[in-house]
Amino acid sequence: MSNTLDRFHISATGLSINYMPEYLAVELGYFEQLGLKVTSYVPKPWTTVLTDIDSGQAEAVVGGIWCPLIYKHRAADYYAFAKVASRCPLALLSHQPMENFQWKDLEGKKVLTSGGNGASPGLFLAGVAAEGGADVSKIHFIHDFTIAMLQELFEGGFGDIIMMKADLAAQMEAKGKGFVVSDLTITGGPVPWSVYYATPETLAREDNLCGRFTQGLQMAQTWLREHDGYDCRQILARNWPKVELDKAVALVNEYRQQGMWPETVRIQEEELNRWQKFLVEGHVIDGVIPYEEIVDPRPFRYAAEKLGL
Repeated sequence: MSNTLDRFHISATGLSINYMPEYLAVELGYFEQLGLKVTSYVPKPWTTVLTDIDSGQAEAVVGGIWCPLIYKHRAADYYAFAKVASRCPLALLSHQPMENFQWKDLEGKKVLTSGGNGASPGLFLAGVAAEGGADVSKIHFIHDFTIAMLQELFEGGFGDIIMMKADLAAQMEAKGKGFVVSDLTITGGPVPWSVYYATPETLAREDNLCGRFTQGLQMAQTWLREHDGYDCRQILARNWPKVELDKAVALVNEYRQQGMWPETVRIQEEELNRWQKFLVEGHVIDGVIPYEEIVDPRPFRYAAEKLGL
């Protein structure tokens, strides 16, 4: 292998512990073994990620697959090629306890959800609720505010339920500031929540750039499935210094148990189509886009061949 490492810069819509496999692959040296120098950053505003891959400043974006879905056949063609988070890491916190919570219980409620940072929690919640038998037209979604504003308003008594990071919701419940009625990491089911996507030009590179990245990511995800969160504490401390280490370790173990990181980083067609159904119901896309028009299978195929999967 050449001593020169190929650049693989990632423009990220956020910095979250559910992206752990990427950071593990860097720290464990997997990417470097495959001839890659992987770096990432979170631009502000987050929408700059598209400018980054269009201009060549970044090789890939990590974020929600809904973005390339919305842009397809409209403004630009982006293809997803690997998945790093397979669950929605959010939860519903209520002012009042709701025993034996059912999705229909959201009807008539004022539900606070934020958008931005490459995620689409409101659309996902509406889809899951409808899937569970709720009449979404009877749910009053409030979403034209940042999560910080919504949290402040919720603590001041506004709304009935707020959708927020599951670990933060658990902390607020422990402080007596609400009741967790549903953890979508569990109840939301499998979904390609966070994926890597790139331009056709980057994916077509003859040096298998995205294939090598996918291989390193898969190696890290396999390692993560075989190790306890305690084994990740040094990596957690370096990359998420503002998160209490014990809580970060506990969160990794919860994610491992809840299916955040399944056996492979392959984007599953059934899960993608389920997410697309929610987007159709939300009037964001006109119909389900064929798998091969939104997912480039070559990088995972390359990784699977190299790793004997």
